[in-house]
Amino acid sequence: MTYTLTLSSQGQVVIPSEVRKKLRLKPGSRLVMSLKIKGVSPKAILEPEPESWVAHITGLGKGIWGKGEEYIEKERKGWK
Repeated sequence: MTYTLTLSSQGQVVIPSEVRKKLRLKPGSRLVMSLKIKGVSPKAILEPEPESWVAHITGLGKGIWGKGEEYIEKERKGWK
């Protein structure tokens, strides 16, 4: 879904309430903005800054290499 934001004379934008609710933003929440320039029109992407980076990245790699138990069991059999 796309939203149109209006920039005030002081450089402030209002984030629609629907977006604030979905992102669980509250007063004082921090956002990270990245700018992507592809072709003619640049795009700004806003993401909430996680309160804890550890909590944010925990489990991101889970399942990438399959089940760890199977790998460990295979290695243990090779020891005998």
